[in-house]
Amino acid sequence: MRKIKTIAEKIDEMIEGYEKLNREANDMMDLYLDELRLRCPTVPISSLKQMEFNRAGSSRDMIEALKILKDRKCPAH
Repeated sequence: MRKIKTIAEKIDEMIEGYEKLNREANDMMDLYLDELRLRCPTVPISSLKQMEFNRAGSSRDMIEALKILKDRKCPAH
């Protein structure tokens, strides 16, 4: 018989999943910024990040930042 999860167990699973997705999203954005640094080696990475992802409003708005990244890297979506 399948065990019914408690709210705390479900929340722990959700947090774990979100943390994994957040790490993957940050890794993708870092790779994109590395590509930009090759084209603009004199611009500080923090400035590149702000210029590219400023529309996201903050680094916590990962969904908007990913949409921006998709628009920049996959224009024919």
